[in-house]
Parts: sequence; structure tokens; C-alpha cells
Amino acid sequence: MLGTVISQILNKVGTWKAQWSAKASEFKKHCSNIIVAGIDRMTLTVQYIKLQFVALKLSIKRLVAQLINRVLLIKVGILNVLHKVGQLGQRLVTIARQILQRVLNLLKRGS
Repeated sequence: MLGTVISQILNKVGTWKAQWSAKASEFKKHCSNIIVAGIDRMTLTVQYIKLQFVALKLSIKRLVAQLINRVLLIKVGILNVLHKVGQLGQRLVTIARQILQRVLNLLKRGS
């Protein structure tokens, strides 16, 4: 009878050992799948971040180019205004000289 009990215990231990080995193998497989899925997810995330960075860099380059163009246009506009102001200044100086000359002529006549 003791031999039968020991035999039954050994059978149960063998069955549990096989079941736990199968469960451990299944758990290892699930962990491996989780790791692979995590690596895939991280790879996709890194690729997405890289694409967003490239898009941001291109956007910044485009904005800088537009800013440079606008600064150049403003510079041309300011130079044009200064040129016009210079022309007006020269005309004012000429007119002032003419007025002064007329006033001096009138003063000479009146004296």
C-alpha cells in the first residue's frame, strides 16, 4: 500500500512538473512576444519622432527663408524711401537757396 501511495505521489509530482514546465514555457513565450511587441512599438515611435523632427526642421528652414526674403524687401523699401527723402532734401535745399536769393534780390532793390 505504501508503494501505491508513493507511486501516486510520484505520478502527481510528474504531472505537476509537466504542467509547470508547460506553463513556464508558455509564460516565456508570452514574455518574448511582449518584448518583441515593445521593441516594434519603440521602433515605430522612434521613426515617428524622427519624421516629426525632419518636418519641423524643414518648416523652420522655410520660415527662415521667408524671413530673410522679407528682411531684404524691407531693406530695399527703406533704401528707396531714403533715396526719395534725399531727393526731396536736395530739392528743399535748392528751393531754400532760390528763396534766399530772391529775398536778397528784393532787399537790394528796396535799399
